Amino acid sequence: MEKEQMLDLVSMGDLMIDFSCVGKNDEGRLLFERNPGGAPMNVAAQLSRLGGKAGGICCLGRDEHGEYLYDLAKNELGFDVTNAQFTEKVGTRFLFVYFDQDKERSFTNYKGSRSDLMIEASELDLSQIRRCKVFNYTPLSFEFDYPIAKAAELALAEAHSAGVMTAFDSNYRFPYEDMKVYHAVQDAIYSAQILKLSQDDIRYFMKEENVFSACEKLLAGNAKIVAFTMGTSGSLLYTHKGWSYRPAYRVNALDTTGAGDSFMGALIYLLTHETDNIEELSVLDLERIGDFCNACAAASTMKRGSLLVMPALSQIEHVLKTAPRIETQFDKIHKTF
Repeated sequence: MEKEQMLDLVSMGDLMIDFSCVGKNDEGRLLFERNPGGAPMNVAAQLSRLGGKAGGICCLGRDEHGEYLYDLAKNELGFDVTNAQFTEKVGTRFLFVYFDQDKERSFTNYKGSRSDLMIEASELDLSQIRRCKVFNYTPLSFEFDYPIAKAAELALAEAHSAGVMTAFDSNYRFPYEDMKVYHAVQDAIYSAQILKLSQDDIRYFMKEENVFSACEKLLAGNAKIVAFTMGTSGSLLYTHKGWSYRPAYRVNALDTTGAGDSFMGALIYLLTHETDNIEELSVLDLERIGDFCNACAAASTMKRGSLLVMPALSQIEHVLKTAPRIETQFDKIHKTF
């Protein structure tokens, strides 16, 4: 019997379609481009593009979009699709995406099918989680009125039991009406070993203004590394050994939809390939990792889309070698924390 492949990452959540607005036709009607996406699968796609081994836990509708996404994940991205489920109850999830003059995206509050919430606990093959290094999940796991919540609870328990590291990005966009969900996201932030947070995240979920205070609080708990991302203002990596701020790279950005996910995917890739102990990373290591993740995120914005435009190593190296830094005085940023 063939031995099952070890995975660097298993990502749980939405694999979906973003219909990205690309302008208007000659009659003034909006034109949209079909782009596969979904934050946790973007993370997995980035790790895969860098040569890592990723698996996905997701649910798709039994329709044209679902079949397309399954084939894409399995055959183009090389995902382990052991836990890619299908549902007959609803169609594959999709959203409409629009961009402002700075290429920042916004999503319509479209109330369509939500296949991503239909992951069934009874259909999970938990061996996929036991053979991975990192289990990555998102606030989608706390949609308690849907099957995904029970599935996520089971998957997370298996990860903890097997000693698998957990990664979490709270990805705050709007206030939660359900305080049960709010507190579940809070608990996830304080429980994960690998975290990616923004200023909005620490304000909303931790009631903190100062990033250093927030990081110290997290590192006093379960966190091994905290990535604090600030878009064009750069990023900060914080561990028990110290911290490193790195400025962002200036590129011709077309679509920022997957930039944060690209950063997270690159971070998990480096943490699973270049060290056996995150807590032993030096400040110089953090500087190098921060530069690489910033360059990766920047490169991901240079084409439209998210999942399919996660950059390869050659594209990241090109940004590292040729793109200028976005000059930011960190002491000024520091004062805003």
